[in-house]
Amino acid sequence: MYNERLPADWDEDGACSVPPDLVIEVISPGQTFGQMAGKAKDYLDAKVLRVWVVDSKARSITVFYPDAAPQTYMGEELLTDSLFVGLEFTVEQVFQKANIR
Repeated sequence: MYNERLPADWDEDGACSVPPDLVIEVISPGQTFGQMAGKAKDYLDAKVLRVWVVDSKARSITVFYPDAAPQTYMGEELLTDSLFVGLEFTVEQVFQKANIR
């Protein structure tokens, strides 16, 4: 179930006390990959399970894990993750769907 990490008495109208499983950050003009890597570390320190950093200039997605080194995916590499069973796509598919050329 998608909400198994939420407490049984969680109020949908209140603040969520559980960090998200996934945070996706897109590098904006003026930001560096290093800055985003630091932000990814902050998310992981806050118990987020995965952080994906999307870099449109490099046409890549870097996945940060709490217990392993980051992994960068590019082009036609298939991005899969045991945390999201059944989810798989290539980085190029993401950029095509977003009309980023």
